[in-house]
Amino acid sequence: MVSSLLNWIRQSNSFWGRALLGILGGLAIAISFPAFNIWPAIFLGILLILLAIRQLGFFKAFFVGTFAGFAFYGLVLKWLTTYLGPLPWFLLSFVEALMFGLAFGVMAVVWRWLSSLKLGRFEPFVVAFVLGAIYTAREYVAGRFPFDGLPWARAGLSQADTWISKLVWAVDIAGLSWLITFLSALAAIQFVKPLPAGSGLRLRFRSWLPTATAWLVVLGIPALMVIPTDGNAGTMKIAAVQGNANAGLFAINPPGSIMDKHLDVARELVKSGSGQGLDLMVWPENSSDLDPVTMLEPNMKISKFVDEELNAPLLFGNKTFRGKDFYNEVDLWAPDKGLVDWYDKKRPVPFGEYVPYRSFFMSLAPEMIGLIGWDMSAGTRDGLFDIPNKGKVGSLICFEVTIDYLSYDLVNGGAQAIMVQTNSSDFGKSEQGVQLAAISRMRAIETGRTVVSISTVGVSGIYAPDGSVMHELETFKPGAMVSEIALRDDITPAVRFGRYFEEAAFFLAIAMFSIAIVGLTVSKRRKKKS
Repeated sequence: MVSSLLNWIRQSNSFWGRALLGILGGLAIAISFPAFNIWPAIFLGILLILLAIRQLGFFKAFFVGTFAGFAFYGLVLKWLTTYLGPLPWFLLSFVEALMFGLAFGVMAVVWRWLSSLKLGRFEPFVVAFVLGAIYTAREYVAGRFPFDGLPWARAGLSQADTWISKLVWAVDIAGLSWLITFLSALAAIQFVKPLPAGSGLRLRFRSWLPTATAWLVVLGIPALMVIPTDGNAGTMKIAAVQGNANAGLFAINPPGSIMDKHLDVARELVKSGSGQGLDLMVWPENSSDLDPVTMLEPNMKISKFVDEELNAPLLFGNKTFRGKDFYNEVDLWAPDKGLVDWYDKKRPVPFGEYVPYRSFFMSLAPEMIGLIGWDMSAGTRDGLFDIPNKGKVGSLICFEVTIDYLSYDLVNGGAQAIMVQTNSSDFGKSEQGVQLAAISRMRAIETGRTVVSISTVGVSGIYAPDGSVMHELETFKPGAMVSEIALRDDITPAVRFGRYFEEAAFFLAIAMFSIAIVGLTVSKRRKKKS
């Protein structure tokens, strides 16, 4: 039975059979991510989709890939339904699925062309390398389009709980996506490679040897890697407070109650003695629902706590107007000084913090769009904060942790640790929180920095520069973490060179597709003439 199934996968030309195989592949990719965390499934999923598009033309492969993409994104993004219901989830999954399908249509064309070149023993490696580039290029496009993109559920991010994650220290998340697809493609190519009739077990084993060696090398290297976690630039005693406040965009709370919940947890920590001698306390995004910058009462509350009880700087999330612009920001409040620095979110979330083409979308869904009363402006300041006599930390606000260059800019600007301040209240107990925490862990490895990820409701954690979990708080309960974190000032290869991986993959994919179209067209004309 198993043999018959494998032969059907190799030989079937049924479009709907291929589509089903693609859907199974998309679902397999989805369950490799948190909260499922079946990490090997990413390799199987990409392999199945590649088998499904093998020897298909562009359009059939596009449709198979679109089915696969919708299965993938539909499952991995189902937490969106918690926020605004099924319509935004469906539309976003559909748009992402179209780009997914486009990538696999390109893969099918390039694969056919490269196979026609008869490259000999190196053919599987060349084909797999290029297919990996195309998949990575697809992630590059999806992270930028539409409306600044959705750099979520990238293949490399599926490995946060494995030793393979260490590779992002060297090749960044895009490079790991490339390697995962490369290995999956190698296996797919070998699986369908014909062998002479009557080939024995020994010949079959030898035919798999190059593929197995590649897998062993790529998966073996991170098992031997040791990522430094010591504080080569010193240490900093940090407390991170989770107030367990419903700070959702559409939540209705008594004014000031969200700030009060964080103040209560912070005061309890200080009184217990665990909060003594802190260098910095961190609260999450939107932890202040009244603006201490422009309003007297919250200003007095924060100042009194910082000056008389904490005696250390407080870094907290706030929303404020400056002129006509409305910002989601992080404020640094220092003892006896008040506001000394701030960072405005550079990448507000479309349809969450602002509405692109508001008048157009308002005409389509007035009730839904009307819920977002103000369009937040994009900030221009850096996210770097000097902590007196200790060092420099960087801040990323919520989904900004998914954007490569923002992390790289912080590290290149001197950040010795990174604070990820997020508000996951809108997404309830869905997978969003654990997926975001996994991204924070990968950023820790990639940047070689301790990452303090603090949420209003969780998942909140402190992650060492090798991605290991130092502390995590229970979700949907008030709590605080205190840790003497390592400060580091070295630059990892990923930060130094990582921003070029996706761009290289994108241009390679465009070049290979263009050449493949020309090559296949010329070959077809020659066959007609002969």
